Amino acid sequence: MECHRNDSIQGKGICNAIIWFYFTGYFFSSYTFSMSEDEQENYNKLKVDYDKSDSKLNHLYKKQLDKYKGEGGEYDGQKESKDIYLITAQQAWVRIRDADCNYETYESKTGTGFSSIYLKCILDKTNERIYYLKINK
Repeated sequence: MECHRNDSIQGKGICNAIIWFYFTGYFFSSYTFSMSEDEQENYNKLKVDYDKSDSKLNHLYKKQLDKYKGEGGEYDGQKESKDIYLITAQQAWVRIRDADCNYETYESKTGTGFSSIYLKCILDKTNERIYYLKINK
């Protein structure tokens, strides 16, 4: 549809609506693009932090496993060594962490910031686990 000076009032309304949608669509698409760049930058920073924390957690976990295996079950007068229980607890923690973060970030799932929000949740839970393992040696 072309917009002309002689269009009826109804036609002018349609022309104005088309122009309005064209410009707002252009504005919001460029705005969304810049938000996506910010979102990507935020995600990348969180990813670096998460990778460090995950590496720290894995190191601590393996160190404790080795310690418990070396002690054996006799250390505490038990039949099994403590490493078996740490493995079970760690596996359960991963399932709980994932379930908690799925629940806590549910409302964000369809948003553009979901990846960062979810990763931040995982990062926070990982740091909590590091603290927990350190105080429960």
